[in-house]
Order: sequence, then C-alpha cells, then structure tokens
Amino acid sequence: MRYECIRAKSILSKPSVYDSWFHVTRSMNAYRGCEFGCVYCDGMSEGYHVDNFLTHIRIKENAHEIVRRELEKDGFICQSSMETETLIPFLDDEDAQKLKGRHPIKYCIGVSGGVSDAYQQAEEENRVTRKVLEVLLDFGMPVFVLTKSTLVLRDLDLLQRINEKAFATIAFTITLHDEDVKQVFEPKSPSATERFDALRRVKEAGLNGGVMAMPLIPGIGDTIENMTALARSTKEAGGDFIQWAGMTLKPGRQKDYFLSVLRRRFPEHYPRIQRIYQNDDKYGEPAFKLLPCNVYERGHGICKDVGVPDRMPRQTPPGGYVVNTRIVEVLHDISFYRRFRDGHSWYSVRPLMEAAGKVMTQGLNLGGFESPEEIVELLDISSKIAVLIAEVIETGSAESLKSLHERTS
Repeated sequence: MRYECIRAKSILSKPSVYDSWFHVTRSMNAYRGCEFGCVYCDGMSEGYHVDNFLTHIRIKENAHEIVRRELEKDGFICQSSMETETLIPFLDDEDAQKLKGRHPIKYCIGVSGGVSDAYQQAEEENRVTRKVLEVLLDFGMPVFVLTKSTLVLRDLDLLQRINEKAFATIAFTITLHDEDVKQVFEPKSPSATERFDALRRVKEAGLNGGVMAMPLIPGIGDTIENMTALARSTKEAGGDFIQWAGMTLKPGRQKDYFLSVLRRRFPEHYPRIQRIYQNDDKYGEPAFKLLPCNVYERGHGICKDVGVPDRMPRQTPPGGYVVNTRIVEVLHDISFYRRFRDGHSWYSVRPLMEAAGKVMTQGLNLGGFESPEEIVELLDISSKIAVLIAEVIETGSAESLKSLHERTS
C-alpha cells in the first residue's frame, strides 16, 4: 500500500438541491483512493481519474484549511472568529444574537461516503477527517457521515457536539449479512456485526443513525434472506432507517475487476450478472428487466414487515424552518418512490425536485402561507404541486405519499 500526502486546491463539491438520498447540499473526499478494497467500488472507474484506486492512497493533509476557506466564501462565520474578530463579545445578548443570525441558512455537508471512505485505515494516523469535523463544529454546520468503518466511534465526542449545535447523521454501509460472502466483496472492511454494533453505539450516543444497504449485488445481496437479515439487524441496533439501492457497474476498470472476482469466487452467478451489465451503460446502470427483483420494491415490503423505515429522515438545519423541512422531505420521498421503485422517468419527477429546491433556498417560513395561489406566486411552480405543498403545511403529510407507503411488493 502506498500513501502520499497531497495539498488540495478545493474540496467541497458544487452545491446541489437535488439529493433525495443523503440530504446533503455539498460533499467532500478527505482521501483519493480507498484501502477497503471493495470489489464493486465505482471509485475504480476511469471517470474519477484516480489510478491505482485501491493501492495508492492520497491524503489531503490540508483538507480542514480548505473547508474553512470555502465556508467563509459562502458567507458563514465560525464561532472562533465571532469571539476574537468581531464586536460580539462587547454587545449585549440581544444584539449579539441579531449579529450572529446574519448569515445564510446552513446546509448539510457529506463528510464521508462520496467516493472514498473518510474513515479508512489511513485516517487512524492522519486524522484528516477529525480535523475537518473540528472546523465544521466551529461553523456549526450539519454533518452526514457514510462509512463502513467503526473508526467513526473515535469521533463521537465531536459528532455529539455538532449534533447539539446543528445535527449529525451517521450511516453505515452494510450490504451483506453473511460474513463469508462479505469477505469476498469487502475484504478489508469491518464485519457486518461490528458495523451493527457501531450503529448501536451511535444511537446510544443520541445521534441520528441508520444503514445504507447499497450496492446490493444482483442474485447475491438482493435476496429476501439477506435483505430481511439486514433490516432486522438494523432494527435491533436501534437504527432510524435502512435505505436500499442496486449496483452500478461502469464499463472499464470497475466492471472488469468485479467480473473477474465474481467469475473466480462465484462462478454460478457470473453468466447472469454478465448479461445484466452487458449493455455497457456509461453510468453503469443494469438492464433493469433482467434483474432478479426491484430492490426498492422488495426493500419497502421487508421494511414494512420488520418495522423500520426505508427512507432516511430529513433534519432541519440551524436557521431553517421545520415546516419547510417537512415539505422538502415529502416532495423528495414522493419523487424517490415514483422514480426508483415505480420506474418513472427523471423528467416526470423533476418538477417535484425543482419545487423542493426552491423551498430549500428561498428562506421564508412557508408555514405562514395558507393558499395554493400564494405558494404558486412565491415559488413559481405549478398549481398541482402548490396544492400538494398546502396539504403538507396543513396536515404534515400528503395523501399521495401515504398511498405510496401503503404499497408493498
């Protein structure tokens, strides 16, 4: 394994309001490359421009400095600057609070899980992710962490403090319940049992936490037995959710490596999976009609039977409004179920996603708007979606979402 310290020039991704999976606005990678060596990892694909992804780890030693600079560029002020570089220490409490409130609504940052795991082996010594969390705590920014590692427990102290000032959600990627099978596809990561134990610790610490069961390998990870075991273990650990997704295989290094391991270790599955991905879709999407099942539909039914949600709850950021958060959550959930579970196109759900984006960014408390006509004028959206938003404002939910929830496989 080769380790190399590098100096990053930028680190946070461009802002996005369309994330209905992890609810993050910006994300980052503290490392380039990942030592966990997961056979299905799309970080190996040529599109990320990282050679030797599994064996050459680039450590972004200045990541925390870049995060601080980029947050300041977005107009945020950190607590340490308020105390040392402003007049706040000399103002009375009321004026100090007014001054502190003059900044944009804070957004959630995905600290780990973009491409490389922020808690891979190199983090134990280099502590790049911990330094980033210290900066995010200083700014009071909400945090989302997605990891396969139990090393995240080292930073529970910081994550608890972030959760007190904003919120922190920690999700563990767990795709295979059987340890022998897991060892083939995720050879250097902690066992599923260790990750579920870590989830239990996260919940005992008072944090939001759950499982991302993705990617599920066709015929191996998407079986009823495996998915049910994952859902039950999530519930037993006190997890808030388990969210499902299938596997993408981008043509080139990622697909070639995965199929070579599959042919050697699970030859009985090779012909079917090879056919499923023989379309060489540039995004790695499978030929959906050849899949053993729709994992979103199967997962929804399993979650309903087990009694654990199949969607991650959305949290309200500091300076945000609870009613706005609920509106965005409902719009995202409807679009998610329609697109991924029911097979609707992106274009059919795009108006819902765009409306959610406008609610996130316009900065007004929509709880004060009662009529659909007012909402149409404010957000410049269709009357149909405005009626839906008005229903959420009045009742906290929507009949269309309830009907989607009631459907099972």
